[in-house]
Parts: sequence; C-alpha cells; structure tokens
Amino acid sequence: MAAQEESVRARFGVRSAFGTLERVLVHRPGPELDLVTHATLDEFNFARPVDRMRFIAEYDAMLECFTRNGVEVVLLTDVLANDREALSYIAGRPNMTYTRDLACVFSSGAVLMGPHLIGRRGDESMLSRAFERLGIPVLGRVAQPGFLEGGGVTMLGTDTILASICDRANDAGTAQLRQLTLGGDIHFFLEVPLPRGHIHIDGLFMVLTEDLCLIHEETLAHLSCRLYETGGRAPRQVHFGEYLAERNVRCIAITEQERVEGHLNLVVLKRGRLAVGLGEATRLCGELARFGWQIETFPSVELAMGKGGAHCMTCPLLVQ
Repeated sequence: MAAQEESVRARFGVRSAFGTLERVLVHRPGPELDLVTHATLDEFNFARPVDRMRFIAEYDAMLECFTRNGVEVVLLTDVLANDREALSYIAGRPNMTYTRDLACVFSSGAVLMGPHLIGRRGDESMLSRAFERLGIPVLGRVAQPGFLEGGGVTMLGTDTILASICDRANDAGTAQLRQLTLGGDIHFFLEVPLPRGHIHIDGLFMVLTEDLCLIHEETLAHLSCRLYETGGRAPRQVHFGEYLAERNVRCIAITEQERVEGHLNLVVLKRGRLAVGLGEATRLCGELARFGWQIETFPSVELAMGKGGAHCMTCPLLVQ
C-alpha cells in the first residue's frame, strides 16, 4: 500500500505543450484578492480591484472545465495544508493564483522560475515546498540577476524549449533555464527576443499540436532568434516564422484585438481535440472548430482584471 501511495504522489512529467493534461497544480484564490487596491495595482499587475466573490466564481467555473474532463486538479493549499508558514504567506499574495509563472515541469523534474514583478518575488518558493511534498524533483531555479517567468516558456514538439526574453525576462534568466534543461530529452532551445511591451510569449504564441499553433504573426513571424542545440558550440540565428515552417508547423493567425484581449490563452485538455479558454474568444473558437477542435469556455470578465487566463492559472504536472 505504501508503494502504491508513493507512485500516486509522484505522478509527474510534462513531455509537450499539446498532450493530454492529466494532472495540474492550481491555487484557488481567496481573501488575498482584497489586497489588490488602487494603490497596489502596479505591484500586483491587476487592471483594477476585483469583486472577490465574482472572481472566485469564475475561477471555479474554469476548474469545473478541468475536472469534468478528467483532469486531476491539485490545490496548492491542500498540498501545503500542514505548512502554517506557507499558508500565512499565501494569504498575503494576490498573484499566487497564476501558478504557471512560478515553475515549469518537464519530463525529468521542475525548474523554479525567477519572477520579475516585485509583487511576485518569492512566490516560487511555495511551489518548491509543494513539489517536495508531491515527490517532484526540482532541477534548479532561475536566480537573480536572472529573471524568467513560466508564461515566457513553452515547448515545441517534444524536443524543443522556447523561452522569451521580454519585459519580464532577461538573457541571464533564459541562459539559466538552458543550462538546466538542454540535453537528455531536450535537444533544442530557442531563445526568442520579444519587442518591448510584451511580457510573455504565451500572449503571442500557443502550441496546439505538434504541427499546429496559434500565433500573432505581426509580432513573431520575422523575429530573429537564437537556436541552441545539444552539443553545439554556438547558437544558430533563425527567424521565428521560418523555423516553424522548417518544423512543418501550421499557423492560425490571431488578430491584434484577440492578442490584446488574451483570446489565445488556452490550455489543451485532450490531445488534438479539446482545450479550455476564455468565453469571449468566439471567433477563435469557430476557427479552431474547422481544425476539429472543441473549446470549452468559462466566464472571465472579472478574471480578466488579473490580466491572465486559464493558461496563466495552471501549472501542468503531468501531460501524456
């Protein structure tokens, strides 16, 4: 029985951004949302103070999309239920619900991110405590002077990590992630320098399958990026759009309005056929239906005031 419990406890491994999501770590927000005031909007990166009960109701509607489709939802406060110090810390951190930014889990373990926003620094330590209790090894962390957040990291196929240098990340941060992950299952590391004004690549690019993505082409298509390869001495310069073509990845373009409103903020639930996203993304849902996709949606008017969607609020632990 003990061996069986250990096997369940240590269920982890993210091998792609597009596989079936089986287990995810989230934080259901609570009274800490009341700490977002007009005086702290910049510190916590909210558009305005929120109606806490409405915010939580919309969050619960999102969680229902996951559980209804067989995803094991792991609540951070449940994992840390016996850690009084951690619970006290979380009660003062309104951004804790954006678990994506705090860590990235790969096939061999997790890397703790280094948040740039002052109101988020230190939050990643709560995921470190959770991973210890969940039996997920921590490969390392992004430490200052490096900055990098999980919304700036994704995978292309099963062998390539994409990491963006942007308003929330720097070269030192992406270099640390590269040193921790390049090798083994990861053969390539694509460093994407975003124009000023963009905080994460997940606001511009979303992988749906090995050969299908959503993309804001005006921003990304012609960016010059650095491609590192296992065993390679120097990176190869590639244009983002040309590299996608080289990988035979088809692109569904999003509009500027959809980019601004975060419509591509999706999470794949079932490989190649089902994702969850914002209820307002009606055009994109129709477009994806042409490719055989179903998008489950949830109301997000109040959630949007936190400047994040389903992708931002989830840290995948197990993707098959």
